[in-house]
Amino acid sequence: MPVEANKAVSPLSWVIITGLGFVLFVAAAVTLMIFSNRSANLSPQVYFFLLVFVALIASGFLFGALKAHAKYNGQLHNGSLTLGGPAVIFCLIIYFGLKLSPVADSFDVKFIVFGDESKNELVNGGVLKVLFNKPDSARIENGVVTFNELPASLLGKSITVTPSVAGYYQQSQQVNIPIDGRTVIELHLKKQADSLTVSGLVVDVQGQPVPDVLIVLADGLYKTNADQLGNFSLSLPIKEGTELPVRIYKEKKLRFNSTQVFSSKVPLTLQLNKL
Repeated sequence: MPVEANKAVSPLSWVIITGLGFVLFVAAAVTLMIFSNRSANLSPQVYFFLLVFVALIASGFLFGALKAHAKYNGQLHNGSLTLGGPAVIFCLIIYFGLKLSPVADSFDVKFIVFGDESKNELVNGGVLKVLFNKPDSARIENGVVTFNELPASLLGKSITVTPSVAGYYQQSQQVNIPIDGRTVIELHLKKQADSLTVSGLVVDVQGQPVPDVLIVLADGLYKTNADQLGNFSLSLPIKEGTELPVRIYKEKKLRFNSTQVFSSKVPLTLQLNKL
């Protein structure tokens, strides 16, 4: 007499199987809550996994006592699907679990501040000003700024950030906070071009101001004229402490020819040579 190949699983076996599954689910949920401190901090992916897990356990428990069935009428999306038994429990758990999913009451957001578009240079120093519900600011350390315990109402919202870093343009930017509150937000700053405003006075050998002289810098690259009191001022695309050759002409005659160190902090006094 042939032996029956497949025997139906007894109700007691279903109870044991689903009971073990339920214990595993509780152990996994408790472990995740311990390490994340609050269930609201679970990522959506982990929460959905646990939700499907407990739905399968509940459905599996009922498979030992109820018969599952499904029936579809119609064509594609315009048809109707009828479910019965444990399958209904599975769908209800998934539906209400997603509707009632925990939401964190606060979150952290991290900014990484780059000094260029290529991500090769992190900004160190300066301050990042952020307009949340109220203005806030934090110092940029090794390119990173973190704001902690922000209200969950800001998730998915657009905020204004303004970096204040020496050598970079202070331009406000609009950024969106990710809905999960976990993604790092990148900021890319634009370097300021080197610029220096220099000033000075042209005098003769007696130290008296000399008006209306032509001042030529860097072999003719930059030029300016002294005013009626011998004063001059101009902006140059150079760094602080740059040396440039300087020539001064009085009535088209060369009266000064020397290299000078330029600084925005120390005005120059240029003394003409004796004729």
